[in-house]
Amino acid sequence: MSHLMIRPATSRLLRTLPLRRHSSLLRTNSSIPPNLALLLPTCKDLESARNELRWLREHVEKTTSPAKAPAVVTELCRQRGQGVPLQYILGTQPFGSLEILCRPNVLIPRAATESYTNHLLDLIISHNVIGPLDEIKESVNVIDVCTGTGCIPLQVFASLQRRNIMVDVKGVDVSPHALELAKDNLDHNVKQGNIASPREGQSIGFHKADVFRDDEMDIFSKPGQKTWHIMTSNPPYISEEVWSEDTGDVELSVRQHEPRLALVPERNLGDAPEGLERHDIFYSRLLDIAMELNPRILLLEIGDDAQALRVAEYCTRHPFCKSRIIELWRDCPDIKPDANEQTEIILESSDKDQGGFGRKVPIKGSGQLRAIYVQQPIESMDMGDRKIAC
Repeated sequence: MSHLMIRPATSRLLRTLPLRRHSSLLRTNSSIPPNLALLLPTCKDLESARNELRWLREHVEKTTSPAKAPAVVTELCRQRGQGVPLQYILGTQPFGSLEILCRPNVLIPRAATESYTNHLLDLIISHNVIGPLDEIKESVNVIDVCTGTGCIPLQVFASLQRRNIMVDVKGVDVSPHALELAKDNLDHNVKQGNIASPREGQSIGFHKADVFRDDEMDIFSKPGQKTWHIMTSNPPYISEEVWSEDTGDVELSVRQHEPRLALVPERNLGDAPEGLERHDIFYSRLLDIAMELNPRILLLEIGDDAQALRVAEYCTRHPFCKSRIIELWRDCPDIKPDANEQTEIILESSDKDQGGFGRKVPIKGSGQLRAIYVQQPIESMDMGDRKIAC
């Protein structure tokens, strides 16, 4: 066992807004305005309900005639009170510098995903974790697998583009709904002025491919293909049992309204390797893909502390991670940890490869374990795609 106190499984990513109504609100419900009362079954308190009502009114003012506005606000409050995610009702979700369109059939971006994406960008831009950006030949090449709304590749592209860095970003997904929305999000953010139209040496595109089909993924790893600098993925990682049972690990609104395909690995994907559970199967596949693409950085979102330990231990045994830096990131990787939050773990499963000692893995930030970061040491990077300094 690894030396880390595992939090209860109820502290999962897929908590958007609590569904419980406080008993004090039930007692005072008769004195609450009708639209606020409609929101209370979903909102955690009266203040949250007021905020959501304000956002809904602002949305309706922009999209509906004044004569119809009161009735539309009431209908949207009713939908929200029944658990429809706010992002589906409003149609958008902020993500870094972007406004991401949200629709049913595509997973809503989470705050933790935004947090680790921005932390990754800070490491790339300010700490040269893939090497000095002005020394990289041609372009910084990024691939995001299971891209969903496209929020991660779009934010990476926007941030590097603003610094006049040549960049080529690809988002990959099996879902036609996701790919359509990702492309719409690119167009939307160009129109909003959040992303400039790609200039010479800058490109971003979204591609349909099944992660588990070699013939569809091989296009990204052909002989002579470009150097991949960054690979990211927020894959399905919730178990069938957690999804199906009303344990509180996944909110009812998530199970009722967000796509199962983006959250739960399909049953036909086979067995996971030793040390992993069946719902961890995407991670073993993504590491195999990383072996082919050989990115300098691999960043994988995970679901909870227990899964983080399993996948991190599997990483220490996988050939892709040999001689690479491995870190675990919490929800907010750029925030100082609380006094009771551990800052490292020892993965004992790698003892045989470490001369009898477990591999020490740093933990960054505060909150629940949220991502696994694997980095090639800068000193070992192939200089073949680097510019010759003058």
